[in-house]
Amino acid sequence: MLLRNALLATLDPPDSPRVASGDLRIEGGTITERAPGLAARPDEETIELTGAPVLPGLVNAHTHLYSALARGMPGPKEPPRGFLEILERVWWRLDRALDEEAVALSGLAGAIDAALSGVTLVVDHHASPSAIPGSLDALRRAVEEVGLRSVLCYEVTDRNGPEGRDLGLEESRRFLAGGPTPLTRGMVGGHASFTLSEETMERLGALVDETGAPFHIHVAEDTADVEDCWERYDTGLVQRLGGHGLLRPSTILAHGVHLEASELDVAQSRGCWLAHNPRSNMNNDVGYASTDAFRQAALGTDGMDGDILAEARVCFLRMREAGRDDAMEATLHLLTGGHRLAAALFERPFGTLDAGAPADLVVLDYPSPTPLHDGNLAGHLLFGIDRSHVRSVMVEGRWVVLDRSVVTVDAEAVFARAREAAPRLWRRMTELAPTRGPAG
Repeated sequence: MLLRNALLATLDPPDSPRVASGDLRIEGGTITERAPGLAARPDEETIELTGAPVLPGLVNAHTHLYSALARGMPGPKEPPRGFLEILERVWWRLDRALDEEAVALSGLAGAIDAALSGVTLVVDHHASPSAIPGSLDALRRAVEEVGLRSVLCYEVTDRNGPEGRDLGLEESRRFLAGGPTPLTRGMVGGHASFTLSEETMERLGALVDETGAPFHIHVAEDTADVEDCWERYDTGLVQRLGGHGLLRPSTILAHGVHLEASELDVAQSRGCWLAHNPRSNMNNDVGYASTDAFRQAALGTDGMDGDILAEARVCFLRMREAGRDDAMEATLHLLTGGHRLAAALFERPFGTLDAGAPADLVVLDYPSPTPLHDGNLAGHLLFGIDRSHVRSVMVEGRWVVLDRSVVTVDAEAVFARAREAAPRLWRRMTELAPTRGPAG
């Protein structure tokens, strides 16, 4: 395929974004040539873009696809007071109510939403305590059917008893033993320190040793996680993870809102990644996560939706509100951090539109009222471009979205099925007793 007359826009390094006209030749899922005026070959499809901006595909570094059927659901009878009650009365009811159908539909609907937002890779943290065996395969099939890349893990926890814990560990082991696919990688997942006993942490560390897979966990999202760790284990969260061998290159620490600077330094020195989720943090009223000292950081949506461009805009505004003069560059650093994380997990050069990069890209329909160039690309991203401008999305050289329509699956049929399944899921939620958090 030859993409002609594109306005090629890349964001890395964040302090000097690059915008240049040019053509892209794509072969076998890879960009093989980038130059202006490439001559079309007789055997290739040629697509004229007439100056449309093209970005590298976006990455969502921490999400929960299982929340796709939660949109618009009724709230609990008693409104939650604080973060722990939000978990107990909402999310831990939702994940326990998921069945095999709901897991698959959540994966399909969530991946479609991500694709329409220009996201080509999702890093997912999954939980379905009533439907654990095979759940990661169901998610993989759903996301790959849509055509996106993903990094998947099962959220191991003690909150559903020893049997639920053991099924989570076994699902992780089984999925990782199947090996990667061209579009999917696996990780070992844990919920959060305050729902993980010492025995479970030990077994998670052993599983990471056994499989060589990276680790993905919520850390210090709320002060309750920090306080629980000190009260029960007389140590900080990062130190506890390190003591079980879970601070490794490509380990993802989601949130990190209440980590001390010294803890961030330790995690960074071990090659860990921080997944920053500003909209979720604001929604749950857990505080503001400072990312200024963390080089390996990326943006996630924490399951609120698939829209990483909206996340970036809120991230920027929250930083400005917090008084950061470097908010624009810092936001681009987080946005491109997803590409660097993807490169570490897939061992391919994401985030570039140069020859040798994966053909994961987003074509925009962005009729800007002002010029777009190197010096103001960041301003256009944070004050102009949003998901409504996403025209086409390509992953591994294959169109997933073309001219605003998903072409890999019947999106309307998926959403129709999801609209039927969601009320059944909500009814099951109301029948469940609350789950308590601490591992004991």
